[in-house]
Amino acid sequence: MHPATTLVYSLYSLVAVLILTKLVQVVRDTFFSSLKRVPGPWWSSVTGIPRSLAIVGKRQVHFYHDLHQRYGPFVRIAPDEIIVSDVSAFKEIHRIGTPFVKSDMYKNLRPSEPGTGPMTLFSETTPALHAKRRKLLARGFTQTYLRQNWEPIVQENITRAVLCMKTECAKNGEVDILRWWMFMALDIISILMFGECANALASGKKPAWLESLETTNAIGAIWWHFPLLYKAMKLMPLPAIRKALDSPKEIYAAGRTAVTNSQSSASSKNIFANVLEQAEKDEGGMDDEEIIMEAGSFIVAGTDTTANTMTYLMWAVLSRPELQQALEEEVAHLDEPFSDSGLEDPTVLNAVIKETLRLYGAAPGALPRVAPSPSGYQLERYYIPGGTTVSTQAWTMHRDPALFENPNTFDHTRWLSSEPASQEAKTAFSPFGAGSRVCIGMHLAYMELRLATTIFFKECRGAKLAPSTTPKSMEIENTFLIAPKAGQCRIIIPSSEQ
Repeated sequence: MHPATTLVYSLYSLVAVLILTKLVQVVRDTFFSSLKRVPGPWWSSVTGIPRSLAIVGKRQVHFYHDLHQRYGPFVRIAPDEIIVSDVSAFKEIHRIGTPFVKSDMYKNLRPSEPGTGPMTLFSETTPALHAKRRKLLARGFTQTYLRQNWEPIVQENITRAVLCMKTECAKNGEVDILRWWMFMALDIISILMFGECANALASGKKPAWLESLETTNAIGAIWWHFPLLYKAMKLMPLPAIRKALDSPKEIYAAGRTAVTNSQSSASSKNIFANVLEQAEKDEGGMDDEEIIMEAGSFIVAGTDTTANTMTYLMWAVLSRPELQQALEEEVAHLDEPFSDSGLEDPTVLNAVIKETLRLYGAAPGALPRVAPSPSGYQLERYYIPGGTTVSTQAWTMHRDPALFENPNTFDHTRWLSSEPASQEAKTAFSPFGAGSRVCIGMHLAYMELRLATTIFFKECRGAKLAPSTTPKSMEIENTFLIAPKAGQCRIIIPSSEQ
């Protein structure tokens, strides 16, 4: 037989084997997998592509929520993955000591080239290693420590951000608050992580290294969801592609500042310096690369989250004149100077924050965990085979009518009742995650939200939404974090002379 003919037959045979292998896999997953009892769309036993496309299309939480409305609290979304909105199962999956561990998806959520560099607190999937790092870093994120050491910096940057908003509004007639909340959060978190301010409020723009961080995260998402595309990109000589793939280099260069300040005896330190000074000898510290990775990770986690939450809080309040008046009157009577600890009592303020976190928490997307192998796990009436990805997400639980009356309505009064919420509702309310993986920056986030809400509504009484800010412009887009569809939220602040 001619060699060319032999090659053609070999290729045909290879294709046939691949197709047959896929068919066998489909038959197995459709008819013999233990997950066949879990309800879901027809394609879920064949592929998880629709799930990935929903993420790329920035409709992740809407996609999952719609599936839950159709199929119930347990839904199969891929041959080896389910998503859960059952509160009892959520509690079991995220409890302290759970056998469910983070999936490998998290390994790409760090500021380095996919598959390289040390794990961060957020991306570490091994429970023991995560616990060790969290114990080391937690000292710098306790409520008491933040108030004693960093609250003045937080309050100073919030005050500066509100002044920038008022100045721009006086000049242009309206202002995009999302932009200034973003710069505020960036300046605060850069001081804490790098020991040096990003000066975003002063310059009115993002630093180049933040753009690199955002690009790196996007590349990591492509690596996880579309690995063949990522491999193809690495072969492309296009300058734009090469620049995107080289973005971790800029992060390393910027991250050297964090390393320098963590080792400095000068007053310009960062949170790592304070943490490592207190570290016990038997715990070990962090090497330079680990500090760079953690600093980059915390900056990503502490910027868009705070900015978007504050933006939706203000949109919710300014859309409700009676609520706005009640909040303005409450903060107007607060004695100055006020502190974060003193803001734990005002009722309307904290009710508004909790309701914002319920409906507009910054990270309501899927939290993938992996069922223990080889034993698998029984969740309610379903047996989950070992290695199956089991995801939960706050979006649907926060909108469960069995837990929250009129769940799609922004109603801060639900948090004013003297009667405590049901235990199930308390468990379901998880804007910062749950269990040992609860967000380590939660106390910083609450501090920023309390102080920013108070300062803005005290300094900007009578603010109102600009005509361009509508329910349509504020429609939520979501990959991992939420953001308004328009990418902005414009308001009008009356001048102090009016």
